[in-house]
Amino acid sequence: MITCCEIALMLGLTNVISLAIFAGYTVKLRIRQMILERKNGREQKQINELKAQLARLEKNKSHG
Repeated sequence: MITCCEIALMLGLTNVISLAIFAGYTVKLRIRQMILERKNGREQKQINELKAQLARLEKNKSHG
């Protein structure tokens, strides 16, 4: 016969395992987010550089 203490122990163990899985998933998501933010920052820098270059070209075209 299974006692209530054994059931509580199994539920507690299941809870700990679930929390460990969740924590691992959260860490993976955070790492992915950091990678995407870094990539987005590089792309935004390229966009800003291209806008500046386009503005210079349009300025030179209007004066030339």
